[in-house]
Formats: sequence, structure tokens, C-alpha cells
Amino acid sequence: MAEAEMMQVNFSVNTLDVDVQPMNSSILKSLGMRAAASSVLTDIQYYLKNTVTGKIYSGEQKLSSVGNTEFGNISLWIPAGTYQLVFFGYGVDNSTGTASMYVEKDYNRAMINLKNKDSFYFKTEKTIETENGQVDINLSRLNSKLVIRLNDAVSSDIKKIKARMTYYPLFNTQDESVTYEGSSGVASVMESYLTIENESVNEFGFYLLPQTGRTLILSVYDESDNELGSCSVTVSFYKNKKTIVEGNLFDVITQKPFVVTVSDEWDEDVVVPIQ
Repeated sequence: MAEAEMMQVNFSVNTLDVDVQPMNSSILKSLGMRAAASSVLTDIQYYLKNTVTGKIYSGEQKLSSVGNTEFGNISLWIPAGTYQLVFFGYGVDNSTGTASMYVEKDYNRAMINLKNKDSFYFKTEKTIETENGQVDINLSRLNSKLVIRLNDAVSSDIKKIKARMTYYPLFNTQDESVTYEGSSGVASVMESYLTIENESVNEFGFYLLPQTGRTLILSVYDESDNELGSCSVTVSFYKNKKTIVEGNLFDVITQKPFVVTVSDEWDEDVVVPIQ
């Protein structure tokens, strides 16, 4: 069988409805406004799979390597044909988090590993048949975000507040499911101490993939690391939405129920009760 003609294809990557302006703006949502890749992202990774031959073309573009002007413009020479396209990007928000997309060659698929990083994603199927054709790639936010807000003043005997939760960090782009990493079959653990400052608790945030039925445990300790109290709540996370756990610190000690909501700062509200 003769090889298909090679085509130069230009991919123009933008982010759709990203929080460059507040995402709860009705104007932004109704117009489906796009933001330039360089205003939101620092890294773009791509995966193209020919649906007939199975051949994969993958790569990465970094803002630091190409500069603002060229970032988001990706030009490839590939044979004409129909392709599964997956584009993934992440930005500067939370420098301590990590995110990457890689190819699992044994399964011929792209996987995304996301741990506490605000990230953006697009998947489609596209037929490439025109020389120098342009394909617009509009990334939308892939992840959710856990937000913890404890509102009342911190008493002098409280020295540490710990948040702990297991979660799945891997996203299978083939069936868009989430799973554990490695071969252990065990979920990853998020464990962090909330910052106490000026007798109050700073808001805590953690980015993660959409998933349901996770258990968040909040524990309070004195200066000798004795536990003063703890509470647990089942929470779920949704694409492009913040799940907000909010209440008073005293409620953690007394295990009193308080409210969990899913914020519309990114998208529409969902309310989840804490037991």
C-alpha cells in the first residue's frame, strides 16, 4: 500500500473559558471566549494517533523555549489521514504541583499524571487532508480543586491542623477514566498541614482529577502532637469545579457537621452535604 502524502499541519492552541477573567462571568460563558496559550500555560504536550496505521506522533512545546509569540503554534509534518488528537497543557499556578502526559506504548494510549496542578485538555478526532491546514485546539480545564476554609479564630492550644485524603492521579485519555499509578493498586495520598497565621487558618487548595467518593480527614493537634479532635467527610470532585469544604475549626474538634459546596467560580454549583 502506497504511503499517504505528507502534509504540513498547523495547530493553534488556546484555552477556553479560563480564569484569566473571573470564570463566573456570564459574558465569558455565553461567548465561549478564548485566551492565548501564553497567558495561561507554560507547557503544551500533544499526542496524535493515526486511526488506520496506529502510528503515533507526540511531542512537547515549552513557553521558555519558544517565547510568547510562537508558543501555542505547533507545526507538524504528518501523512494525510484521520487522527485521534489529544492536547494537554498546564501553567504557572502552584509551582509545587506536577503534571505530564506520556505514551504507554504497550497499550498505544496517552496517559496524564496530575498532582496538584491546574491543567487543561482537549481530545477529538480529525481528518487531515489539506496542505498547510490550520486546526484550532481549544483546551478546557481538566481538573477540579479541593478548597478548605476554616473560618473561626484559632485558640492558643491548637498548633497544627492536618488535611489527609487519598485520590487517583492518573487519567486515561482513551476512556477518560481515573486510576492509581504504578502496580500497587493503591490510591495516592494528599497529606498537608494547613497554615495558621495571625490566629486564623489560611485557605487551603489542592488540584486533582475529577473523581467521586473520596474521604477527607481533618485533624487538630496541640503543641505536643496530641490529637484534639478530627472529622471526616466524603467529597466528590468534578471537571472545572471547586469543591469547597467550609466551616468552623471548632466543628472539627466537636465533629459537628458543616457544609460542603461546589463553587461556580469555575462552573455551576453543586451542593454536597457533610455528615
